[in-house]
Parts: sequence; structure tokens; C-alpha cells
Amino acid sequence: MEIKVHDIVRFEAMSDIENTIDQPGWVKDAPTAKNFGVVRRMPITDKIVPIGLRGNKREQRYGAFIHERNIIQVISPISLVGRVERLADRLYFPALLSIKEEFKKYKLAWGPTGSVGFEIATSIQATTPSSDIDICLYLNEIETELLVKLGNFLDGLDRRIDVQVELPSIGAFLLNDYLKYNKTGFIVRTKFGPHLSTIENNRIKLGVSSEIG
Repeated sequence: MEIKVHDIVRFEAMSDIENTIDQPGWVKDAPTAKNFGVVRRMPITDKIVPIGLRGNKREQRYGAFIHERNIIQVISPISLVGRVERLADRLYFPALLSIKEEFKKYKLAWGPTGSVGFEIATSIQATTPSSDIDICLYLNEIETELLVKLGNFLDGLDRRIDVQVELPSIGAFLLNDYLKYNKTGFIVRTKFGPHLSTIENNRIKLGVSSEIG
């Protein structure tokens, strides 16, 4: 079973969760937490998958773990792109459709994450009228010229778009952060924590660990 950060995993019941100690009260009442978790950026050890459970409010997040044997479905962000046309009644639909059409021109691998991705994957209401659109963009290498073009395109949309660029075996960085600070230092999120990093010869050089809020 291949499981990656940002994937949404489905399970039968809360009893399948490994750690239930200090579980916040909202977990048992939140429909978003009942059967679904979002894979967190942490190592998967002995088939124990780190997941985050969502509540009805932005601040309601609970870090938990689940064994692979208790996962009955894995939904990747990329798999959600094909469902975009079914969302014509959602406020975020026009922006998401524009992104799909633009990214198709460059043959990019991507998918919605965050509240929008969760809502598309589960059909559970998770967004509000003011929700941003979070996107994961998968690249095999740094392509600054492409990232600049995408940044300019996204800035022209009428909704805030937050893009996280994923690089295999390294981690991820925020597109806006990279475009502003790639020459002086930007944050790369890895399985072992965030690092202030730089670019050398079109490759990411991980720096010292850094704390991010």
C-alpha cells in the first residue's frame, strides 16, 4: 500500500485509531473526523501512518496514528482532479476549473488539498465561503521559469490559491515563499522537520532546521 503525505485515508471507526489518549472532545462529534484522516508529513514506521483529524473549525486539528491494516481506502490529491467538473455548484469551482485547464497545458501532476480537497474526496462539508484553495503540485525537479509563470497566473484569479510544491525524496515548499525568497532562503518541509534552504545549480540545498508557526 503506497501512502503519501496529503493523501486522505478512510477507516471504519474511531476505534481503529492507534492513540486515543488526550483526544479532544470535538473529535467524537465532528463528521469530518469520524471516518477520514489526512496523512501528515512524518515517517511511516512499522506500517503506522501519521494522520490528522479535522474538526468543524480551523483550529480543530488532532494528530493521531493508524495502522495500515485499518485503512480501507486511500484517496490521493491527484485522483481528485477528475472530479472537478462535478462541482459546478461550489463557490470555488470557477477558480479550480481555471487551474485545471492551465495546469493541463504544462502536463502537470497536481491535486487539491486542504478543506477543498477534503470536501471533494469525502462529500462532507468542510469549506466556508472564504476558504482558500490549497493545491499540491508534484515536480521532479526545480523549474523556476515554470514556477514564475504559474505564480503570475494564480495571482490573477479571484480567489486565494496556496500552492505547496512537492519534490520526491526531499519535501515541499510553498510556491509564494519560493518566488519571494529563493535567492536568500526559503523553508522546505521534510519528514523530519522544516529547513531553511537555498538553491545551488538548480538544486535544493537543505540548510539548518527551522521552526515555523
